[in-house]
Amino acid sequence: MNILLIEDHDFQRQVLATQLAHLIDPNQDHIHCATNGVCGLKAVALYQPQLLFCDLNMPQMDGISFLGHLAEQQFTGAIIITSALNADVLLSVNKMCKNYGLNLLGTLAKPTHLEQLKQLLALAVNQQPLGDAPISALQLALTEQDIIDAFNANYLTPYYQPIVNLKTGEWVASEALIRFIHPDYGIVPASNFIQHLTQIGKDSHLALLIINHVISHQAIFEGRRVAVNISAKTLVERSFINHVLALHNQYPQLHHWLYFELTESDLFESAGKALEAAARLGMHGFNLSIDDFGTGYSSLKQLDILPFKSLKLDISFVQAMPTNYTAKVIIETCLLLAHRLNLTVIAEGVEDITLWLKLQKMDCELAQGYFISPPLPFSQIPIWHDQWQQRSQQLLNNSASKEILTKTQER
Repeated sequence: MNILLIEDHDFQRQVLATQLAHLIDPNQDHIHCATNGVCGLKAVALYQPQLLFCDLNMPQMDGISFLGHLAEQQFTGAIIITSALNADVLLSVNKMCKNYGLNLLGTLAKPTHLEQLKQLLALAVNQQPLGDAPISALQLALTEQDIIDAFNANYLTPYYQPIVNLKTGEWVASEALIRFIHPDYGIVPASNFIQHLTQIGKDSHLALLIINHVISHQAIFEGRRVAVNISAKTLVERSFINHVLALHNQYPQLHHWLYFELTESDLFESAGKALEAAARLGMHGFNLSIDDFGTGYSSLKQLDILPFKSLKLDISFVQAMPTNYTAKVIIETCLLLAHRLNLTVIAEGVEDITLWLKLQKMDCELAQGYFISPPLPFSQIPIWHDQWQQRSQQLLNNSASKEILTKTQER
């Protein structure tokens, strides 16, 4: 992995480079440096970094302008901001990056803390494509035939991201996330093919592919439910519901093995059709969950129309909580609403210990994110589970110790 540090302060640059040198693999990873945005753009063209550390307050070209230029170049690598600027500026830059479609992993405060650096670096490593494919290869211009060929050749395969209980650390469920594993280019980003799938009407085919994969590998999950993402269009497709119920007839425990997660921003053309589909699924014990809750205009209306059993807090609100008071209030309000409606709440995007502890205190039930685990191929789930059981016990022990210490100090 090529890593680029853009920092005008010699001492800060040297400190960060030294810390990174202790965390990377010198045989596979290489660190390059630049002193400002102008030099940074040249270094990006020369080294094609997969991970970029960017200061904001720099001469000649500041980091914010530099990030704008990266967006114009459709940079797809991971970005970590290194800055001592105030929270309002950092929040604005964070929003700017998301609107530009840049892959911003987080902000590294100055002076840099080794543990935080280690977490962000692990996050970047987990996002690296298989086969170490060059960035340009991941910007494939896929055609309708490519998608059809991918289905026929089994290039589309589900990965699973575990969902755990925040209070006990117990692994309770997983979310299925599709991966396009190309034989020549490694993992193709979802943004490169999901829209194509929708345009050629393959949404329901994809959902059925995932369902059959869950059935085939049920022993791995040991009865824990898997969330299968579907669109509003797929939900109201009678042939899809017929397929699901036919599979349920063949596998009577299927409603215990999976549930359907509906993207909240999707709009129903017909509430009647949506209710028909939900009722047919509900009659056989299948549950519905609402994804990305709070990001669309129809959140409350959808809660009123369909019999959801759970909701997932949108990643943008969850990750903004430490620095954004508004996001924190939105999360608190969503939790209050969900608890009053007896809905289970899942927080996505939990990528560090700070978010884990905050959500614990806010009585959020479940969580998923890179702090817990990245999406995994099914074969790696048992390995992850063994490691997580030990790690989660340490987390719980540390939390209990801190709580006892706090109570003692209060006395």
